[in-house]
Amino acid sequence: MPHCITALILREPCDEHAAREWDVAAVPLRGGLRLVHIDHYYTAYWQARRGETGTLDVPSDFPGVFPRERVVASLVTDLAGTARDALPPFALVMTDYFGGLGEQWARAYLRGEAVPSVRDINAALRVLGVEAAAGLDEFDTVGLADHRHPPDHLDRYPDLCDELGV
Repeated sequence: MPHCITALILREPCDEHAAREWDVAAVPLRGGLRLVHIDHYYTAYWQARRGETGTLDVPSDFPGVFPRERVVASLVTDLAGTARDALPPFALVMTDYFGGLGEQWARAYLRGEAVPSVRDINAALRVLGVEAAAGLDEFDTVGLADHRHPPDHLDRYPDLCDELGV
């Protein structure tokens, strides 16, 4: 069974009004975390629509479709209900697995700065304070295995990007 997601992970609480304004759903995970499905088209669209610029620190060997747009920081502060200068910790994760084979990528951010040593999801979750339960890794502890596909509403973002010329 495939596991193919791109998402933002942040700590609760999560402002549901902000989630609606950003066209996302903040799905609860175990351990007081929220999963927000996004993708490169989503972040490219919102960056252009909001007139924001800049990129996040993402390793050059990560896939080109790994979200790099700085608008993710605005999304995080709005969802967390914090001021722009009080950016809470967050992680960006991406999986591409089928039948147990594949790859994953992750980046964790503290105060808006990338944690250089983080390149996998378990390490990113540890930065967010997750401790693996007995016999499980952090990925399974928070229940990420239950979220295998992006929601259908993200399917419209490639067309929205085309409309904006992004």
